Amino acid sequence: MTTVMNRALNGLKPLRTRTDVLQATDSPVDSGVEVVGNALRNGEFGSARLRFLRLAEQSQIRVLQQIPTKDAARLAGGLPTYTMARLYERLPRDVGRAIVQALPEAKRHGIVVILKHRRRG
Repeated sequence: MTTVMNRALNGLKPLRTRTDVLQATDSPVDSGVEVVGNALRNGEFGSARLRFLRLAEQSQIRVLQQIPTKDAARLAGGLPTYTMARLYERLPRDVGRAIVQALPEAKRHGIVVILKHRRRG
């Protein structure tokens, strides 16, 4: 177990500069889209997910609208199911549907269950 944790920690890239730290928090939307998009393009999905989760909800929605659907689905696959259901309710219908349909069946089912429960309540 220790070996696995050490490898996971060694694979993480620390934030190096003050600029990176500022961009990792809820900075202007364009910067948030850029930071998350760059992390996705570089294959740093964990980093992209962490930076995405640090954004405010409106910024998260804009990021999902502006990045390619394939990247949005990859990012959404690692997000908590409840977070994705909440964002789905606020995304334009076509964008939300495209992202959710690209998710694995189990994740998609979890989102549907949450949405049905929220609509009943």
